[in-house]
Amino acid sequence: MGKNARQSGAVSLFAVIFGAMLLTIVTIGFIKLMIMDQRQSSNNDLSQSAYDAALAGVEDAKRVVRAAQTGNIQAAGVLNGPINCNMVAASGVVGGSSSGETIIKTGTDAGKKFDQAYTCVKITMKSQDFIYKSIEEKSQIVPLRATGSFNKISIEWYRRDDESNLNGANAANTEISTSGDLPTKNNWNANSPQLMRVQLINPGSTFNLAALDSTGVTSFLRPNVLRSDVASQNGTAVSGKISDHPRATDGNEHNNGTSVVSCSKTFKFSGEYSCKAVIDVDEISAGSETAFLRLLPIYKGGSVKISLQKTDGTIVNFDGVQPIVDSTGRASDLFRRVEARLQIGDDFAYPNNAVELKNSLCKDFSVSGGGSATAGRCKPIS
Repeated sequence: MGKNARQSGAVSLFAVIFGAMLLTIVTIGFIKLMIMDQRQSSNNDLSQSAYDAALAGVEDAKRVVRAAQTGNIQAAGVLNGPINCNMVAASGVVGGSSSGETIIKTGTDAGKKFDQAYTCVKITMKSQDFIYKSIEEKSQIVPLRATGSFNKISIEWYRRDDESNLNGANAANTEISTSGDLPTKNNWNANSPQLMRVQLINPGSTFNLAALDSTGVTSFLRPNVLRSDVASQNGTAVSGKISDHPRATDGNEHNNGTSVVSCSKTFKFSGEYSCKAVIDVDEISAGSETAFLRLLPIYKGGSVKISLQKTDGTIVNFDGVQPIVDSTGRASDLFRRVEARLQIGDDFAYPNNAVELKNSLCKDFSVSGGGSATAGRCKPIS
């Protein structure tokens, strides 16, 4: 009987030992999970803080560009000089170390407390292209100021993610007759590229209001997504020369049909765009201050990319039209880097029409040599 009791006690002891070991393993596992969650949360906070610091560098870069535009000689000299990490500090527009990082101050010593700073901000005034996200029925004015002369304008538009179409679906086929009326908006396919109204304004260095009637060219670029897809990256050639598109102000009848542009259902152009049109224009000189491109998307908005080219296809850079800011932010020992495009002059709402109404317009006036005018008879329909 005593021997059996001793064996029962040994079994109980082993059970307690194994139970304690199991409890210890479970406890250690929970502790590890808590530490991992805390570390992930800390990394997320640091990542967001570093990103915010990088954005602060972008905002300071905007101040430098704006100062240069308003006559700050030091800021202009920095932007026209070599590109380096200390351009913001060297401009003298904002405080900061000329040879190191700039602490982000959200309050008294707050930047030091959170250890936030931007370590490098580069500002490039010359860009190879102009990129923006168009909005339906809203004009975008692009100054055609370049580092050299050019006679071609490449326009690419509609990316896969414009419709939040990230599951790999292709652009909808729109192979249609090139004649006839345009469809209504309700009949425009949701995954089809937008129709682009493109207006070139290039009156030359000296002009008057009357000259504007004979120097502007307008084209409507109608997307045509091919079932067999496009064969090359060349895009569709479109004439934008005044001789081929005279303004309808000479009393004659002109063809105002659309220019059909072949588009890729798999977004082949530049590896991300569905449509590409290359517009031949009369040569525009370097540094032009009077040449502009006006773009108006119809049916829908979407991503647009514009580049300037010579006859042989050589890219000509935009000059101060859409500066590029490369900013690196830091929070503790974690870094984030962002690239931003600055839209210069976009704070002005350019009108799409001389008069825009939702209802009818009725104008009635008279001029009398006797000092009084006859009451109008115009009764607009509401």
